[in-house]
Amino acid sequence: VSTGAATSTTELLANKVFLGPNVDGVIDASWADSQILVATTVVPDPGNNVFRGYVGQSIDAQIRAQYDSEFIYFLAEWKDSEETNSRDTWYFDPTTNRWAQESNKPVFDGAGNIIRDAFYEDKFAMQWNISEVASAWDTQTCYATCHTNDTEAEGFAHHYTSAAGLQTDMWHYKSIRLGKPVGQFDDKHIVFPDATHPIAGGKTRAGDAKVSGSHSNNVITLPLLDGANAGTNVKVPKYYIPGRSDYYWILKSEIDNGTAVAITGVHDNGMLELAGGGTIDPNTDLDFQRPAPLNANDIHSTAKKGMPSIFTAPIVGSQGDILCAQTYTGTGWILEYKRKLVTGNSDDVAFDTTKNYPFGFAIFNNAAIAHAIKPFLSLKFKQ
Repeated sequence: VSTGAATSTTELLANKVFLGPNVDGVIDASWADSQILVATTVVPDPGNNVFRGYVGQSIDAQIRAQYDSEFIYFLAEWKDSEETNSRDTWYFDPTTNRWAQESNKPVFDGAGNIIRDAFYEDKFAMQWNISEVASAWDTQTCYATCHTNDTEAEGFAHHYTSAAGLQTDMWHYKSIRLGKPVGQFDDKHIVFPDATHPIAGGKTRAGDAKVSGSHSNNVITLPLLDGANAGTNVKVPKYYIPGRSDYYWILKSEIDNGTAVAITGVHDNGMLELAGGGTIDPNTDLDFQRPAPLNANDIHSTAKKGMPSIFTAPIVGSQGDILCAQTYTGTGWILEYKRKLVTGNSDDVAFDTTKNYPFGFAIFNNAAIAHAIKPFLSLKFKQ
C-alpha cells in the first residue's frame, strides 16, 4: 500500500495527464502525483446464508485514477494473503469413478466449520450509473441495484435496476477467466428483470455486446461407453492439455492449434478417450485425483493435473472495452486498467470530465458471489 500522495476516504480524484501510463501491472512514477482513495471493504450479510463463510471479512484497498484526452486509467491495490487460481478445477473421484469439479463455495461440516475451502478466483468490480434514477443512485450507489428479497428459486440476492429501460454499468475483473489470460475485464450492464433477463441465474447482469471471444465452461456431457451404467450421461472436461499440470485456463487458440486435445468418450471406470486416439486413465495416473491432505489444516489441495474449468479468448466488442494487467505481489494485488472516456456504446457509462460520478466497488476474495463492498464514493476529474 503506497503512501506519500494526498488521500481521501470518499473521493477518487482523477489526475489530468498528457498521456496515460502503460497498463502493465507495474506502478510507474506517474502514479505518485495521483490522489489515493483509501478504503476498507467489508462483506455484508444479505441473509439466507448467501455469503456464508465470508460475512464480516474486511479487505484494505486503495484506488487511483488518471485521464488523458482519450482514456481513463485506474490503479487498484488490495491486500490478499493468497493468490487464488484453482477455479472449479476438474478432478477424478475414485470413490464414485466419476469426474467432478471442486466446489466454488466453502464446504461445511455439521457444526458449521469449513472443511473444504472454496475453489474459485480473485475478482474486483466497479459499478457506475448509466440511466438508473439519479436520486437513488447518487445517494445509494451500488446499493441502488442490490436486492436481497428474492426467492430461494431466484437465488435470494441479485443486482437489477428499478424499472424497465434503466441500466447501470458493471466492470467485472475476473482473474482466471479473463484478466490473466487475455488482459480484459468482463464489461457488463445491469438491467431490470424481464423474459430475456430473469432474476434466476443472475441474468440481470448482462454482458455487453460482443462479436466474439470471452470465456466458456470446459465441460461436455457424454454417455458412458460401458459397464452397468452404459449409456448414462455424465459430465467430463471438454478439453485438456497433455503433459501440463497446475494450469487454470485453456486458450481458444490452444484448441485451434491442437495444443489442447478434445475428450470424446468416457468409460464407467472414469477412463477418458481422446480425439485422435489415446486415453487418460485416472486410476493409474493419480495426479488426476485429489492428493492426501498435507496436514490437518489442508483444505485447499486439489489434483496436480486437475483440468481447468474454462477455456477463453480475447473479447471483440463492447464487452471487452476495459483492458487490464495485474501483478500478485505475495501480499496483495496490483491491478491497472483503462477504458475510453466515451466508447459510444449504449451499454457503457460515458464520462464527461466536467462532471462527478458516484460509484461503488467490490473485492471478491476467492469468492463466486460474496463480495466485500465500498459504496458511497465519487469520481471527480481534476482540471
